[in-house]
Amino acid sequence: MIDQIVAEFEERTLQARVDFKELKDQGRKVVGLYCSYVPGELVRAAGALPVSLCGSREQAFDVAERDLPRSFCPLIKASYGMAVSGACPFFHFSDCIIGETTCDGKKKVFELLADLKPVHVMQLPFRQDTPESLAFWLDEVRRVARFIDRQTGGVITTESLRAAIGQENTVRRMLKEATEIFEQDDPPITWSRILQVFQARNFMPDREEYMSLLRRLISALQDAVPPPALRRKPRILVTGTPIAPASDKVMHTVEEAGGRVVCHDGCSGVKAFDRLVSEEGDPFAALAERTLSIPSACMSPNTGRFDLMRRAAKQYRVDAVIDTVLQACHTFNVESALVKRFVTKELGLPYLKLETDYSESDAGQIRTRIEAFLEMISGSWGRS
Repeated sequence: MIDQIVAEFEERTLQARVDFKELKDQGRKVVGLYCSYVPGELVRAAGALPVSLCGSREQAFDVAERDLPRSFCPLIKASYGMAVSGACPFFHFSDCIIGETTCDGKKKVFELLADLKPVHVMQLPFRQDTPESLAFWLDEVRRVARFIDRQTGGVITTESLRAAIGQENTVRRMLKEATEIFEQDDPPITWSRILQVFQARNFMPDREEYMSLLRRLISALQDAVPPPALRRKPRILVTGTPIAPASDKVMHTVEEAGGRVVCHDGCSGVKAFDRLVSEEGDPFAALAERTLSIPSACMSPNTGRFDLMRRAAKQYRVDAVIDTVLQACHTFNVESALVKRFVTKELGLPYLKLETDYSESDAGQIRTRIEAFLEMISGSWGRS
């Protein structure tokens, strides 16, 4: 039953290009997004549809490298290549693009994309802990709301924004409930499968349909009776840069090598729904407060990441941490030194860093390192 429901999420994701075309033919506006710092609630409050434009495959690298360096972030290179080559239907359907200044590479690429679509770039402060930063970011939220109104012809009202926030909070609560299944010794689903469920929320335009399917999955997970474990498996927290089902080398390898991923705390994991948006007071201020608090490596200092990791390690009884970093992602790569120190010194857990890209050329090396890491963890149990 669980596999069947996850397959429905995968099918609906594949069907998304048809869904968006039909909605475009009906006159609906589409807004392309690249990051969770951009509040999708604003787009929905205007009566438009948000869609993710992040690339996760190397198929368009050759096109991207006509303009971009070869030694560039694979996520940005894939996203740009898919856009300019016409291979991404969602970029084609987008009436406008909203970007953000989470890294220098993305900032410059948004300048190139502005030749193809109307682009608005939200200017992020790089501190989260000052009143001035929050005031600045609230102005950015209000500024992008005006851009969305102009581009979509909609009107974001206090009432429509509160309704959108309430709906998205419901989705966040449900996703959090779904991942609590990994508190079990033997959860009836893997994290590599749950990634498909998370991916679908960016591509299923009908939120009610998505929530209905998610309710069915939660019910099936809670009703499942896992088989008795033959042996104890190392419980792994995967941290670092975003992971998509198409670029999920690490989780698959951990699971195939006898480990169990019990949490992914990145933007493509629990970070996306760890906190709700307040439904009290000014909804614009509530959105600004919640999005600014997202613990990304572009923030300095990024104390929220360690708070989330500390809570996740306790909740999911983590045995070790694997830190995945995309090549040329300098913010996450430098922050790995702080992550290693935190994991080994404060949490007292084994730590492994894997620097990778979207190709399969390093799959064998990654497998060897993960197998050795899991063997070290299992071996330490026998000596304790």
